[in-house]
Amino acid sequence: MDQIFDRLGRLLKSFVTPDEDDQPFSEPGRGRSGDPFLDDAMDELDAFLEDDREKAERLRAQRDARARAEEELRARNRPHSGPPKRLLDAYAALGLSHGADFASVKAAYKRLLKAHHPDRHGHDPAALKKATETSARINDAYRTIETWIEKGRLDD
Repeated sequence: MDQIFDRLGRLLKSFVTPDEDDQPFSEPGRGRSGDPFLDDAMDELDAFLEDDREKAERLRAQRDARARAEEELRARNRPHSGPPKRLLDAYAALGLSHGADFASVKAAYKRLLKAHHPDRHGHDPAALKKATETSARINDAYRTIETWIEKGRLDD
């Protein structure tokens, strides 16, 4: 059975690896194809045919590390699906669902700010503090939505 695999390996190599004097696919002096995937596959095939488990494991670990790095790069460059969480939180702070028109946003902002304005709660220090925090959250939510609508992005 090993003879079959040896012959199959030599046959596969003959298809993809040119002779030393005729190297149309390789870089000068390297004897490699120039295609990193093909070169990696040939290295793995060599390791398998030579029954070199350490080399095969090392090549497999390198391939897996490259695949993880490429996936991380793709994930960083992948466009985000859906609106940013900060925008969704801003709509929720105004009591609206995402995508409400700007007139509804402005009306909700005015209504909430009127109810939670610190000047209305000046008699009680605890209520004044809570109203100040609430109005700051309402103002921030309104500015976030306004920026999103005007610029199409959020400033960080």
